[in-house]
Amino acid sequence: GAHKATVILMHGLGDTGEGWQDVAAQLNSVLPEVKFVLPTAPTMPVTLNMGMAMPSWYDIKGLSERSNETCDGIEESRQRIVALLEAEKGTPKVILAGFSQGGALALYTGLQYTGQLAGIAALSSYLPCPQLLQGKTDGQKDVPILICHGTIDQVVRPEWSAASRKQLTALGHEFAYHEFRMGHEFVPDEFRTFTAWLKKIVA
Repeated sequence: GAHKATVILMHGLGDTGEGWQDVAAQLNSVLPEVKFVLPTAPTMPVTLNMGMAMPSWYDIKGLSERSNETCDGIEESRQRIVALLEAEKGTPKVILAGFSQGGALALYTGLQYTGQLAGIAALSSYLPCPQLLQGKTDGQKDVPILICHGTIDQVVRPEWSAASRKQLTALGHEFAYHEFRMGHEFVPDEFRTFTAWLKKIVA
């Protein structure tokens, strides 16, 4: 029958939507009434990787704390995800989720979205360009936010996640935070946490 909810799930740097097909299929077997949309980022040169071209939602310049980045290209990606959200207008519940850079885009897009949103999930992620979000997120004060992070993540360091959570609180948003003993990855325990969170929203 018709789906009750849609999850738009965004991959991390250098990956594609296909990289998350297995996870989406597993989630689908538990949540058959949910439709999963897996967009792929445009291919662009990434400064961090010596200008090599790869799928990326926006440019990442350095490995330092991510909050001071300019995030070139993030506006275009936000508009693209907003178009996907608009296309789901007939669906009762729409959730934005993403891993790493995709989770950063989920937060950036979701918090500024002016339509109805059922949830935002950021896995092994961070809040990009918080200075651009000042005063633009008030419409989503009540949206459920899930943040999951690995305590030994070497790519998006735990302290960046902590800084992002502080920034979210400063913007006036509440969130559920779960940490796992893992690196920059998606593990079964986290899958269970994510599934339980989705179930509650879709119910």
